[in-house]
Amino acid sequence: MNPTESRSLGARQRRTFVIALLLLTTGVESAVSATSGTEEVVSFQSGANALRGVLTLSEGAGPFPAVVLISGSGDPSTGIRDGVPGNIHVEHAQRLARDGYAVLRYDPPGVGGSTGVPGFESLESRAEEAMSALHWLQSHRAVQANSIGLLANSQGAWVIQMAAARYPRDVAFIITLSGSGVSVAEQQVYGIEMQSRAGGLSEEEVRKAVAFGRLLIDWQLASAMFKDVVTTDVARSADGVLRRFMQLVYEPGNESSADAFKKALDILRAATGEPWARYLYLGMVVPQLEAIPPDQVPLLKKEAEKSLRVDPKDFLVNVRCPLLAFFGAADTLQPTERSAALYREYLTKAGNADYTIVVFPGTGHSIEGYWPMYWERISVWLSHLHPQ
Repeated sequence: MNPTESRSLGARQRRTFVIALLLLTTGVESAVSATSGTEEVVSFQSGANALRGVLTLSEGAGPFPAVVLISGSGDPSTGIRDGVPGNIHVEHAQRLARDGYAVLRYDPPGVGGSTGVPGFESLESRAEEAMSALHWLQSHRAVQANSIGLLANSQGAWVIQMAAARYPRDVAFIITLSGSGVSVAEQQVYGIEMQSRAGGLSEEEVRKAVAFGRLLIDWQLASAMFKDVVTTDVARSADGVLRRFMQLVYEPGNESSADAFKKALDILRAATGEPWARYLYLGMVVPQLEAIPPDQVPLLKKEAEKSLRVDPKDFLVNVRCPLLAFFGAADTLQPTERSAALYREYLTKAGNADYTIVVFPGTGHSIEGYWPMYWERISVWLSHLHPQ
């Protein structure tokens, strides 16, 4: 089957926590042989962290256009993001190097060779981290400083769109894979519902899962998003865990934040074994919450709120660089049809006349089944962007 594609061309006819509390010293350390060209193990500073990366250089004299690879969210069981050894990063580095690009991939804070604390970060801090990588790359002898783009999958798509909107003079282009066009909160609810349904849960169990997911989000917000719909849904259910959590979230009373947090943990532990909670990943959420000092909860909730309220409409409308977006039509983690439509709407508002959206049929959040066609699309798009 062929993918559907929409394209906008400019006058030059150029080419086509989250749920659980979301939570430049440089130098080449070594050089080793790569599958295509060479690889340099490098380090760069991002805030207080020294991040280790690998720069894959294409064969030839250079300087080369370049791509920084940005990971998605963490592994569902650990919350830790992929780093230098991630298969998807290694393959992208090797493939893009063959197309004449320098490619930087790096370990997130606290992972692999990078300093810092591993785990969830705010999307804003991730965008600054991505730009630290790009700014370091601008000074590299083998790189064209004005031809550096960002490539990311899943949650990373929000990150690089935010970066491109904030740093229009630095980000030359962006490529996204399965990046949601809706807000973080809306995407979380959609993922819970679709995964629960795809996992064979009954409609009643799906409703419970969605209601609890919305409660988890509202629990982290100063002003609730979903109170009306949750109140209606929970009123139809006799589930005691749901009712207890709803009362705690919407009618907290005068309890201290520490006591309310303890009660919330008790409820989350009780919900962990419920069949309808399978796709809430509470087995990962609860241990992370248990490790948080109670006095830190208000601060962490404030940080979580920033990420949960992130909405692409606030930054895609300011993305004017060339953009290539890939989606899977059967994605159960984000709403592809709506996301693609919102990309078009927001990019049109931005006056961006150089974007391409590709939807692969019959595949989900991971588009690996379409890898050959995916690599071909990227190569053709990049060849028009930077003719060799």
